[in-house]
Amino acid sequence: MELKTDYFISPKTARYSTYGELTASTKYFWFALHGSKMLCEQMLYKFKDFDPKEHFVVAPEGLNRFYEKDFGGPVVASWMTKRDRLHEIKDNGNYLSGLYQHFLAQLPQGCKKTIMAFSQGGTIAFRWLHQKKVEVDNVIPYACWIPEDIDLIASKTDLNVPQLLFTYGKEDQFLTEKYIAMVGDVINKSDVKMTFLPYTGDHRISKEQLKLIFEQYIKK
Repeated sequence: MELKTDYFISPKTARYSTYGELTASTKYFWFALHGSKMLCEQMLYKFKDFDPKEHFVVAPEGLNRFYEKDFGGPVVASWMTKRDRLHEIKDNGNYLSGLYQHFLAQLPQGCKKTIMAFSQGGTIAFRWLHQKKVEVDNVIPYACWIPEDIDLIASKTDLNVPQLLFTYGKEDQFLTEKYIAMVGDVINKSDVKMTFLPYTGDHRISKEQLKLIFEQYIKK
């Protein structure tokens, strides 16, 4: 018997969480992508110090959910694995674009739009921005890796957004000094303009750093 694997495109119900209320008074729209083994609502805890009357945050959840350990306990989510990566990259791009556009159409005029993406969510954001044309004012890749399949030097303007702010903790156990230096070298050789914002911390989102970035780079 000859075995064969094929693919069938099927719609899937996606989950997301929000913080604040989208009204005519909303000044700042955030699209926040979580890291691996997280859930969407965990991203919202980092925005508790932001005024919900001015800030509206949407946190989409990765389409793949599983038990964190063995066959029980907490349920967590991820964006992709090494298996069928090209299909998952495409699925994620379509999902994020659809959800983003859904809210984009409702934003009041002049509302500033920011994509903040942590860890694995950051690699997904890079691929999404590389794959789709996204209307955005600020992108914050937070403690993440730039996907190896994206050649920033050859890509030219694919990732040229108004403000690209790469932030990471200097004690991050996953992002080494050597890796950061390599990224800096690639950025210098490309047309991509990216600001590096290191701070004292490890591989976690700092509410203080997020607030500082907002005050110094987004609110202005």
